[in-house]
Formats: sequence, structure tokens, C-alpha cells
Amino acid sequence: MPRASGSRALAVAAVLAASTLARGAAAQHRPLPTTLVALDSTEGQRLFEEADARADYWNLSEQYVTQRSGNFCGVASGVMVLGALQVTAPMDDQLGAPAFTQDSFFNECARRVLSPTLMPGMTIDQLADLLQCHPATAHAVHAADTTLADFRALAAKNLATAGDYLIVNYDRAGLGQEHMGHISPLGAYDAKADKFLVLDVARYKYPPVWADAAALFAAMSTDDFVSGKTRGFVVASAAPVAPGPVGARTARNPIHIAEAIGLGLFLLGVALGAGVQTWRLKRRYRAKASTQSG
Repeated sequence: MPRASGSRALAVAAVLAASTLARGAAAQHRPLPTTLVALDSTEGQRLFEEADARADYWNLSEQYVTQRSGNFCGVASGVMVLGALQVTAPMDDQLGAPAFTQDSFFNECARRVLSPTLMPGMTIDQLADLLQCHPATAHAVHAADTTLADFRALAAKNLATAGDYLIVNYDRAGLGQEHMGHISPLGAYDAKADKFLVLDVARYKYPPVWADAAALFAAMSTDDFVSGKTRGFVVASAAPVAPGPVGARTARNPIHIAEAIGLGLFLLGVALGAGVQTWRLKRRYRAKASTQSG
């Protein structure tokens, strides 16, 4: 049954508003692969109008922010979700009103989980702990611990109801984009097309896009070098007070990994150097002994 014209107009207006915000964040987006559909395209607007599971979009679109640096995709996603949850926020002096920003996201509790100045990125477990430093409950799910069918069902239900939000961690290469891990919230799901709307927080690179559910889940199923596990998603909802981080979650620090690799290469070099030197000394000794005997 077709939707009422008023509903269609509202949906299209929301799509165009998001498009305007995205354009304001960048002079020119990178080309999209044919497998992705930009939200501000004719097809993207049709998918949005067709989607039944889009309750989360309205609140998230009001909170849409651009990550301020290349490693802040998880921070920007967390700020969007906390703002959409309408939980108690810290006072923003510039706005003169309570608001979550990419600076205030790192309160004292969050800084104990992860340092904003030394952060190369974050795992979904760390993101869940960071969110729980605020009045929100967060649960991380690694793709290896679920299935496409279960993820589709959970995400569709989540996106169809207000009050909880879903953030995905995926390898961009799985969606035909550049090869790197990325984090962004989901805004809607169109069951007929089996596509999810990814509200990309790197708006200087890509606009919000519709991605096939299977491709997105495959991109979430890739290994995260830092955590040593697969990527996945985080489900967040409001809480009366900050639950605090779980604390048992650990991640491999890339700096420590690099240091270990460097030390290993150094020791290997020393061993090879010693071996070569020993071989040269033996060769000289044999040559000298041969000369003396002659």
C-alpha cells in the first residue's frame, strides 16, 4: 500500500536535509562503487521512503557530526548516539547548553579507558566501555559470535524502534571503498532491498550510503588487528546513570605491537650479523691455513 503523500514528503525532506549536511562537510566526495547507493540520490531517496525500519534515523540525523580526525570515527559515532539518546550531557561552554562533543566525550572515566591523544583507533569493546562512561548501557557483539540472519533480525528490530541505537565496525574494503577499519551508526533498513543505511561519520570522504546487508556483515566479519578478533557492532540504550566500563576488556596496543615487531627484527638482525661474521672468520681461517700448508 503506498504511503500517504505527507509521509513521503517528510521522508524526502529528511533525506535532502542529510544530503545538505553531508555536502557542507566536504567540497567533493570520493567516487562510490556501484554496489553502494548514496542517500541523496534518486534511488537512495526511494529506498528511504520504502524502508519501514527507520525510526532511529530521525534522532541520529539531528545529531549528525563529522569525525574531527582520521582516528575519531568511533568518537563521532558515540557522540551521535549519546545525543540521540537524550541522556544527561555535560555543559558546552560555546553553546551555553548541555551537549555531547568529541571533546566532552572523553570525561575522566573515558580517559581511563582510552587516551584521546594516544588513540590510533578503537575496538568495539573499547567503544562499548567508552559509552558506558556516560548514562548509557552498551553491548559489543563480534561478527564471529553471530550470523548474518541474526544480525539482520536484530538490526531491523533495533532500527524500527526508537530508544536504542546500533553502531557498526567494518572494513571499508568490503563495501568497495578504501581499505581500512571504520565505525559509523546505522540509520535505517529496507527489508525489500535488504540494505542498511550507513550514516558515515567521515563526511568529508563519503555521504550516507545504502549497503547490502550481506556485504556489510562480511565487512564486519573481517579481523581487527588491534583486538585480535573480528569486527562487529555495538548496541546502545539510555541508562539512568553511567554504568562504567566493564574493565575486563583488553586490546592489543598497536604501539606495543610495533615495538615488539621492531625488537624482533633487531634481534633477528643481530643474529644474522653474528652468523655472517662467524662465517667470514671461518673462511679467513681456512684460507690462512691453506696458505700456510702450501
